[in-house]
Amino acid sequence: MRSKFISRVLFVLGIVLVLLAFGYWYKLTYSMEVAENSGINSPQLATKILIATQGSDFKDAIVTNLINFYKKDSVHLKTIDVTQLRQVKPNEYNAIILLHTWEYGKPPRIVSQFINENSALKNKMIVYATSGAGNNKIEGIDAMAGESILENASDVSDEVIEKIESILK
Repeated sequence: MRSKFISRVLFVLGIVLVLLAFGYWYKLTYSMEVAENSGINSPQLATKILIATQGSDFKDAIVTNLINFYKKDSVHLKTIDVTQLRQVKPNEYNAIILLHTWEYGKPPRIVSQFINENSALKNKMIVYATSGAGNNKIEGIDAMAGESILENASDVSDEVIEKIESILK
């Protein structure tokens, strides 16, 4: 009886260890890199745009396209990693772009918290979520979704710019 109990406990522990190992591998393999902070044009300009993103080739391409579009305008554009959203004062920005991946069936907690804590400012937020299927997005906000296909970065950038421009008008 006791050896049967020990066998079951060891079996359950083995399953737990396998699941933990899989979770660690998944996170290591598919987690996003930390995006670099950057900024263009003077922060003293009247129009300010914040981009909170995660590091990936696809999201980096979108950020580069947005920077190239706004670098000659009278717009201050600041880029941060989504992990820094707690330090953001959203009232200081005319538009906020959140580029994130869908992780474990949901957006990163920091992104959800930021949106929920600043729900009165949803009209100035643009959210783009990437996922394997390309159809996962946060409900209740101007959200878009797609797969991280690098060839589509230009089209996605154009959509984001169109939404930014409508917010800024």
